[in-house]
Formats: sequence, C-alpha cells, structure tokens
Amino acid sequence: MDTLNTGSSNKNDLKQEKNEPVGATSSMSIIDLTAIINRYVLDIDKVKGTMKEKSLMFKDAFENDAEYHEQNIKVKDLSKLKNAAKQRILKQPAMEALTAQINDLKLELKDMQDMLSGYLEQYQKTSGTNIIETENGVIREIIPVFKLVKRKI
Repeated sequence: MDTLNTGSSNKNDLKQEKNEPVGATSSMSIIDLTAIINRYVLDIDKVKGTMKEKSLMFKDAFENDAEYHEQNIKVKDLSKLKNAAKQRILKQPAMEALTAQINDLKLELKDMQDMLSGYLEQYQKTSGTNIIETENGVIREIIPVFKLVKRKI
C-alpha cells in the first residue's frame, strides 16, 4: 500500500482500517494484523524517505543562496561568542551545583513516572477501567503507549 499515492482506493482502505470498531479489530487474525502492521511500517519508511529527500532539497536551497550563506557565517561567529560566555557562566561553582540538582531532579522525575506507569497498568488490570479520579476530583484517563522499534540483537 502506498500512502504517497493519491488514489482513492488506498485512502478508503486506510479510513476503513482506522474506523473499524474495537470489537472488529479484536476479531482480526494475527496474520491480518501482521499484514496491516507490516504495510504501515513500509508506508512509514517510504514517507520518511520522501521527507528526507524533500528536507535536503529545502536545506540546499538556503545553502546555495549567497546572501543567506554570508549571514549564516555571521550568525555562527556570534553563536561561538555566546557559547563561550555560556560556558564561562556554567563553570561557576554555584551553576555547577544547580546543574547537578536539575539533573538529579530529572532522574527522580523519570523514576517516579516509570513507577506511576507500572501502578497505572496494575490499577487498569485490577479495576478493569481506564479512568481514575485524583484526590482533588480531577478525572484522568489511563492510556497505554505502544511503539514499534527495531529489536536489538
């Protein structure tokens, strides 16, 4: 299936696949699901390739313009000066300590989010619902996130 093609039959096929009710999807066989997934992976790869090609053309248009190139060199020189000043500030003991604290907080937040994710999964399985009400009365929905990544060998 070629999503780059503007043929109406492909668009209708995609709409039909996307608009199927959840019950109908669950009755699909593993073979059908695998075929659909593989088709989407191929289509995504094609779109990524086309996007990369178009992005290169876009970038080249700027790089081949003399005025833009001259201004870009000036910007790079100013950026070097700015980065030197930034590095000087970051090397101050107070800033190094603050940077370490921020990094520690980022790690702590990630760990907390990972733990919450596990508890939400457990809550969803135990309660059979995707909705939870927080202590302050806000109703939140639990959403699973699925991605397809290349397997590391």
